[in-house]
Amino acid sequence: MVPARDGRICQLQYPANLNHRDEQQKESKMFSKRVWKWGWRGIFLGILVSLAASPAWAHVRHYVWTTEYQTIPKGEFELENWVTFKVPDTENSRENKIQYQEELEYGITDRWTLAHYQRFQTLNKVGPDDATVYQGFKFETKYRFGEKGKYWLDPLLYLEWATDFRDEDHPNAIEGKIVLSKDLGNFNVTYNQIMESELGEGGRTEQNFSVGASYEVLSDFRLGAEFFGNYWHPSSHRNELSLGPTLSYEHKYFWVTAGFGFGVNHASDDMQARVIVGIPF
Repeated sequence: MVPARDGRICQLQYPANLNHRDEQQKESKMFSKRVWKWGWRGIFLGILVSLAASPAWAHVRHYVWTTEYQTIPKGEFELENWVTFKVPDTENSRENKIQYQEELEYGITDRWTLAHYQRFQTLNKVGPDDATVYQGFKFETKYRFGEKGKYWLDPLLYLEWATDFRDEDHPNAIEGKIVLSKDLGNFNVTYNQIMESELGEGGRTEQNFSVGASYEVLSDFRLGAEFFGNYWHPSSHRNELSLGPTLSYEHKYFWVTAGFGFGVNHASDDMQARVIVGIPF
């Protein structure tokens, strides 16, 4: 309500499309909260079921940025929880991003697996814009050729389809990887050639890579390092490059792997951290 020049009280009229936009934003936030709430309940239930089951090792991730030459056995499941923390600029660390990813993987055969992911993201900024939103889902399949040591390099193919409902122009994307791995006693080195492409007209394609090397320092611990980034980024035309350590631990009922990535050039995030916890059942 505002006073008019003649002293009368007038009411401001807002455009209908602005009210409609506010309603859409409220509905989107409510949907994200519901998905977040029930998603965590499902995760907790899955963990209880997993711990109640007899211990049966599926596979252990020794890297957090690099896909390895391994698949879970036929008929087995594995529940994985991923948390990734990204800081674009350490001088302004209050602005950061936290990504959550819940994965359920199943062994179709001893060499072929299928997985489903649910994804969430929290944006932390200076001000009232902090929000946790539902990003979408992913489907992933991996096929492992032969058995370890059959070829000079152990090969695996990886294919992923991801959907992000917030991206109106290119909500769907595919990612393919060629994985090449080699074991030399307790030492392992693995390379990923990665292509990620947005589907639809005007979609962009990235050429990425990841290299991991690790050594089993104790029976349950493996220490390593990873180097990852872009060969070419279509938006910035610059290579993002990061390097950092990785540590993995195996327990009777679960495994956990943690890693850091520090940007080695200005195109990269200054710091990234990722923790993955896996429970086979």
